[in-house]
Amino acid sequence: MRFFFYGTLLDHDVASLVLGRRLPPGAFAPAALPGHARRRVKGATYPIVVRDPRSEVRGAVVGGLSARDVKRLAAYEGPRYRIAQLKVRIGGAVTTVSVFEPVEQRFEPTSGAWDLVPWQRRYKRAFLARIRPALSASWPRRRPAAPSSRSCAG
Repeated sequence: MRFFFYGTLLDHDVASLVLGRRLPPGAFAPAALPGHARRRVKGATYPIVVRDPRSEVRGAVVGGLSARDVKRLAAYEGPRYRIAQLKVRIGGAVTTVSVFEPVEQRFEPTSGAWDLVPWQRRYKRAFLARIRPALSASWPRRRPAAPSSRSCAG
């Protein structure tokens, strides 16, 4: 399976922790999600994507994900997201991939953009410390309880 990552999962350490394995750097293919904008969530450090016909979100398509990987990603994202099939642009080609899309009425986006590098500098260390205990070897459980204050895949 292929997913478009647009938020904290773009960080290789976060993705490794969530998936329980390290993906090779080549697994992350640069891509763009047209018709959407990436916004910070009010009161959180992670982003969501919102529909915006004048914008596009840069991220990465990650391929070769197993059913186990998708289960872990879904537990990480929690019930506030749904898996949507959306068109992304990889190079000059357009293809359909899975995206964790927020159930928008459950979030309050800010007007501010979200960028990975500033997030890594300011929030990554505390974010990893907060989610690491929730992502133990027994995770995800039968009825996944998503870690609090976590990411969007994005």
